Amino acid sequence: MANILGRLVGGKGPSRELRDALKALLLESQELFDQAVGYVHDGSTPEVLMALDGRDTSAVNTVMGAPGSATSYRWVDQALAGRTREVTECTPDRISAARSNLYEVDGSLTIEQEVRLARLLTAIATDVEGAREGVPAWLTVLVNDVATSAAAHQRCKHPSAGRRERWTAEHVERVAREGGLADPVTMTLRVLLEDPAPSTWRDNPLALFHQGHGLETYLVDHPAEVAAAVPKLSASGRTVFLTIVSERHVPTFVDVVASLVADPAKGVRKEAGLLIAKADEKQQVELLAPLLITAPSAVLGDLADRVAALPGGAPAIEERLAQVKGARAAALTKALDRAKVLEAPVAAIEVPPFEELAGTDLTDDLVRLAEAAVTETIARTEKVLAQNDQYDPHGWRREAAKRQRKEAAGLTPRDFRRLGEVLGGTEDAGDPGVRRAAMFVTGNHLLSNVPGATLFHWLRLAALMHKGRSFSWYHVVPHLTPEVDVRAIAAALHGAGLSPTEVDEAVDAFVFSRWHWIGEPLEPAAVWPYYAERLEVLDRHLAGVDTGSPAPARALEILAAFPTVPVELLPRVTSLALGEGKTFRHAAQVTLEAHPGVRLLAEQGLTDSKTEVRTTAAVWVRRLGDPDSLPALRTALAKEKREVARAALLSALEALGEDISEHLSPERLLAESARGLKAKPPASMSWFPYSGLPQVSWADGTPVPPEVVRWWAVLAVKLKAPSGAGLIERYVSLLDEPSRASLGSFALSAWIAQDTLNPTQEESRVYAEERAQRSYDSAQKGIKQHPTNQWAQEQAAMSVEDHYRAYYRRHQATYLGSATADKGLLALTVGMPGGELATAVQRYLKTHIGRRSQAESLVRALAANGEQAAVQLLLAISRRFKQASVQEVARDLAEQLAEDRGWTADQLADRTIQTAGFDDDGVLRLDLGNRVITGRITEKFTLELSNAEGKVIKALPATRADDDPELYKAAKAQLSASRKELKAVVALQTARLYEAMCTGRTWTSEEFTEYVAGHPVMSRLAARLLWVSDPGTPTQRAFRPGDGALIDADDEDVELSAGGQVGLAHAVTLGAEASATWREHLADYQVAPLFDQLDGVLPTIAAGATSIDDHKGWLTDSFSIRGRATKLGYVRSAAEDAGWFTAYCKPYPSVGLRVDLEFTGAYLPEENIAAAMTELVVVRTDRKLGKLGKVPLSEVPTVLLAEAYRDYVHVAEAGSFDADWAKKSSY
Repeated sequence: MANILGRLVGGKGPSRELRDALKALLLESQELFDQAVGYVHDGSTPEVLMALDGRDTSAVNTVMGAPGSATSYRWVDQALAGRTREVTECTPDRISAARSNLYEVDGSLTIEQEVRLARLLTAIATDVEGAREGVPAWLTVLVNDVATSAAAHQRCKHPSAGRRERWTAEHVERVAREGGLADPVTMTLRVLLEDPAPSTWRDNPLALFHQGHGLETYLVDHPAEVAAAVPKLSASGRTVFLTIVSERHVPTFVDVVASLVADPAKGVRKEAGLLIAKADEKQQVELLAPLLITAPSAVLGDLADRVAALPGGAPAIEERLAQVKGARAAALTKALDRAKVLEAPVAAIEVPPFEELAGTDLTDDLVRLAEAAVTETIARTEKVLAQNDQYDPHGWRREAAKRQRKEAAGLTPRDFRRLGEVLGGTEDAGDPGVRRAAMFVTGNHLLSNVPGATLFHWLRLAALMHKGRSFSWYHVVPHLTPEVDVRAIAAALHGAGLSPTEVDEAVDAFVFSRWHWIGEPLEPAAVWPYYAERLEVLDRHLAGVDTGSPAPARALEILAAFPTVPVELLPRVTSLALGEGKTFRHAAQVTLEAHPGVRLLAEQGLTDSKTEVRTTAAVWVRRLGDPDSLPALRTALAKEKREVARAALLSALEALGEDISEHLSPERLLAESARGLKAKPPASMSWFPYSGLPQVSWADGTPVPPEVVRWWAVLAVKLKAPSGAGLIERYVSLLDEPSRASLGSFALSAWIAQDTLNPTQEESRVYAEERAQRSYDSAQKGIKQHPTNQWAQEQAAMSVEDHYRAYYRRHQATYLGSATADKGLLALTVGMPGGELATAVQRYLKTHIGRRSQAESLVRALAANGEQAAVQLLLAISRRFKQASVQEVARDLAEQLAEDRGWTADQLADRTIQTAGFDDDGVLRLDLGNRVITGRITEKFTLELSNAEGKVIKALPATRADDDPELYKAAKAQLSASRKELKAVVALQTARLYEAMCTGRTWTSEEFTEYVAGHPVMSRLAARLLWVSDPGTPTQRAFRPGDGALIDADDEDVELSAGGQVGLAHAVTLGAEASATWREHLADYQVAPLFDQLDGVLPTIAAGATSIDDHKGWLTDSFSIRGRATKLGYVRSAAEDAGWFTAYCKPYPSVGLRVDLEFTGAYLPEENIAAAMTELVVVRTDRKLGKLGKVPLSEVPTVLLAEAYRDYVHVAEAGSFDADWAKKSSY
């Protein structure tokens, strides 16, 4: 070792390693290289620094890996790398590695040499990242270079590479002292705590010093210097300091930590707040209260709330309150008032008991399956080893087979028996063979086939696999139910040998979403008792609201399940509920609604200095709906100057029963508009055609001043609520009906036109001309390089004109912007005709697929409009839409609409079916003045017109002199609308009725009579279907609507009992004999069924089965499967990696189920390939209705299962069974 070190130091002359490390300087000159080596070695030739200072050293800097950089990324272009090899006979990587080795081995450089090397590198560096005022550049460069070259060096194979074990904080201090710095300790702290690249995507390059290397101990040994240095650090540096200081050292730095609780930077305040909470509460008050006098106003509110929440905090605030005035006094007063509200008596939180998971003995079954798997593995791997596999040129399969055979052969029945005992909970895992057996069982999915395996066994198996690695929930999640108590999970993991810390980390990882991609989150009701004893965990997650993490939302969900919010977390949640941040505001408010002082909390926000908070508070007060808040709202309104906040206050007042008509007089509205228009409108509205706003009238017919309507448009955008709920809706209601229609129509068409704005034809022409020839030339070059590539062939076959047309079309389809920022304009559609709104929205959604945010805004506008056509489209979107998030919004809005009206979702759908203009007798009457044209629904559900004499006509007749022009115009518009509406109603309601049959939905007799048989369109559909009165009871009786009566298969009248139920019939519920009778009856009366109800049988299924595969292996092609499936209403499943999909799906949203017809799969874009059917499965898609995922077929409604099975067979019969289906398809 001595010889090696002697060689490294170099004895009398410079070492080879030092010379190699500086070889990049040969790119400048031999003389400069020699001077640099001599300078670092013994301090001779210091003139090299001046020589370098006057040169362009960019090439040397690049080859040396940019020593002043704060990143370990190294890249040298080919030309410079070639020149380096030619001049230095070394590669750039070798040169960088040589310098890295100087830092790696003890004794390779003396401290004096390190200082001189640092100064040399500083002269070479073209940039010094993380340069700190008052810290010499050479020290920054040295620390950067030590850290970043370590990260680069860690990529080599040596296990100790890049550790830099001698580079502790003490060593940096010694270097700083040797370099002549006056205060080496402070310099060390500043250079090591500051992150040189805090705003980039890169990890902190100084992590080498922060993780280990004794930096924390160094800080503890120099408390005075730390206290002086930390305030001089950047926000990033202050955060680094707080993350390094562990809980046990808080007392040492409590003064510094306390001062950072009032830091201007949010991230610093968050970390400091978490740390100071570890200190004694009395000490916290003593340290934080003085800051109330000096803290920046931006952080004063949060600081005051923190102090007020501590025992003894209120008196401390009152003491400081006497010393301040103005805004600071107001902030302290608000904190005191809020603290008094939060002190309202709250019932103690009682945590309910829970049952631990119990284990059972699986040993015999596990050993039997494992021994068979071992035998199979050995046989399979020996077969692989015996083959000369042409598809395994690198021998990877053989190597894998060798490893698998060795692992399997090394396992014994005793290993598996011991594993079974461990999984059953009767033994602890101590034998290495048990863990090897666990890995084999996991890798071969054996536990899934063991009868009686429960969550308890899966948890213990995962715990066995956890040793030495992070806990994996992958195999556990499928066996979790949303309601399983987290405490039972934790107890099972602890019993399996995990430490309390490991258990907490594993549970936290699952509860806060990291594993939800393979399962569903646990119900908050099953989670909160676990965290009732770990409130600090929830507090930590709530503190991360600015990180973009979903964890705060999950923490609020859990808190909302508590009987009441724990006192310790009230300040944090209150701050979120009344804060400026929007993301978690509503969830925090909902969480607080169980608190007895919630009304007063919300009212306090009405007096906040920030407009956003006052507006938020008004919305919250409105939602709480407590009339006792009226005085506070009136007071706030009298003082409020901001129009957005005034709008929220007026909405809240009216919602709570206040008559706000005095605020809605034309005079008041005109004055309000004048005030509002004095301010600049939102910049995003620069496109809005104010001059095109229609002239509108009040309900009494008097004209509305144009500036009022202009202000409404501006206010709507500022409120950012496309639903218009509240004030905009109220404003629009003051107009007459034609004005409501014209204003809504204008706002909608203007918004859509702006959102879908495309380039002009001339712009697209120029764009295409610039690219067509280049694209053609590139394609010709590409086909020469890749003559067999299909895409290259297709591109090469295109002419220049083809390329031009493709570019032109693509450019014409480009969106030039988005009107999402002005989505509030859609609030003005609240009063327009629902049919017009629905037509425009439907056209937009069909044409502009993928604009999710806009689609959600339009869906909200539909719900707010509330007219029949709008509601029906809303319901259609809630049932089926390509974008799941839009569908979910529509579903939530539909449920809210139904709840507001006291109906179920089905009742809402029934009660809002459009009549398409037909009267109750099924006749459409178009009054032209002196004559009436009538329309009726045909057998094909089209509209047939008849003139006054009863003669069938194809279109509305031409006008006559005695026709009323206005009536004729209205009749023409009504006819057009009726044709469209009839087509839409028939399509949508046919689908609804089919789903109702499959899911077993029923109507009361009264509902059936009024909303089905009594509806002008629904009655025509119902007449083509079979119905059952009181289904599933002994008095069940099938019938169909006939001419004015309900008749059974024997033509006898059927009377519906009062309060009875009516459902749709099916062969499964009728039985074979009744189905045959009805089939004959319908044929006799020549009734063409709306859809087949008399076919389909229940398949035979095994107990517990979740799939049917009796047509697995029926081989055909992917286009045939697609054709049959899509004709039955199925759509392809979501594409997986590389555009691969493996199922056609049909949702049944009313019961939260989806039928999947699975096949061997196909790629997108689709090509016709061999494909075979595999399985039929039913999947639950709505967590509110049960556990997500595959549903046991015994739990599926019988008619739905019969229909799904019929579809499965029908699609499979596009082909026939082929024993080699797996080989012939892409299975």
